[in-house]
Amino acid sequence: MDSLPRKHLPPERFRYLLVIGLTFFTFFIAIGFYLVDLDQKQGSSYPLAYLKRLYHLDSLVGRRFFSQVIPGFKRYRFEDDPDFILDTKTADLFLRFLVNIRTPSPWEMFKAQFPLLAREETVNNYSLRQAANHRPAPEPIIQRPAPLPPTRPAPPVQPPRVEPTRILIYHTHTSESYVPVSSRTHTHNSRGDIVQAGALLTRLLEEKYGIKTLHCDTIHDHYPFRDAYQRSAETVQKLLADHPQVEVVLDLHRDATPGLNHKVPIKGKTAAKIILVVGSDRLGLPHPNWEKNHQFANALLEVMDLLYPNLAHGVILAEARYNQHLHPQSIIVEFGDDKSTWEEVSYSVELFAEVLATYLSQASYSM
Repeated sequence: MDSLPRKHLPPERFRYLLVIGLTFFTFFIAIGFYLVDLDQKQGSSYPLAYLKRLYHLDSLVGRRFFSQVIPGFKRYRFEDDPDFILDTKTADLFLRFLVNIRTPSPWEMFKAQFPLLAREETVNNYSLRQAANHRPAPEPIIQRPAPLPPTRPAPPVQPPRVEPTRILIYHTHTSESYVPVSSRTHTHNSRGDIVQAGALLTRLLEEKYGIKTLHCDTIHDHYPFRDAYQRSAETVQKLLADHPQVEVVLDLHRDATPGLNHKVPIKGKTAAKIILVVGSDRLGLPHPNWEKNHQFANALLEVMDLLYPNLAHGVILAEARYNQHLHPQSIIVEFGDDKSTWEEVSYSVELFAEVLATYLSQASYSM
């Protein structure tokens, strides 16, 4: 009895499958070595930040996919930290690549390859721009607030009225630091250089412009890091309950986007550039009034462009809400990147304090 004929794979098909297989094998081996190297270099988050920005990695994207295919999964969705997404573990990153299924539009795919284009256009076509390079600086049409006199008069006989707190400053990523200052990008489980920037901004607003400011230095990004925004949300809710008159809520960070130049000359000195980040409801979490935060960021940027053109990179409209649903004038403010010096950051904070005080001093301002 003759044996059944054997089916042979055509040589052309075999070579094609071999090339495809070797390509995928090389790709995953490269990622493995890359991440092993990342784990060995503590304090270096550059590869992780680049992958996050390039592929829009976010801890809620995978959950959003499961919420569409698994009944009842929506009730388990939380607001995880979109920046410390992986706890810097190789296994987590590998699973994130497998789980985070995303269907971007062609425009999103194009923007993902160019960091500058990843900034979302804002309302009325108010987009990221380099103002000083494209048009002459307009004449300021707003009045700068007059600094307080160096000496204050003696208090009256009657107790002075207690001024309400107008600005709340806090840090979701309390550990963020600047390499020229602390020789590392993060001082994990402690207060990094960004907290010092918050303290400086608070002192300038109070002593120079008479704006009562509350600075919270509570550590939020301890392990597990992905819960940082949940922890800071609890902090902000408590502080707003204790200080209901707060008009502006600022979450201070430093940027981690590769490829951006964060140095800008202003009046003979170098400042660290500023980025304003506004959250939205694009991940499906309730945030019905995010446009108010967006409007506030744009108005602040207009004042910044009038006083100090090119100080800001612009406004980023992000997918996560970043706790900004808790207040109508809540935004993230990023000062420089991990390569910024303290002189650049402190000068930028000084300029931003004037911008914020100018905004609040305008007669047309209303929360």
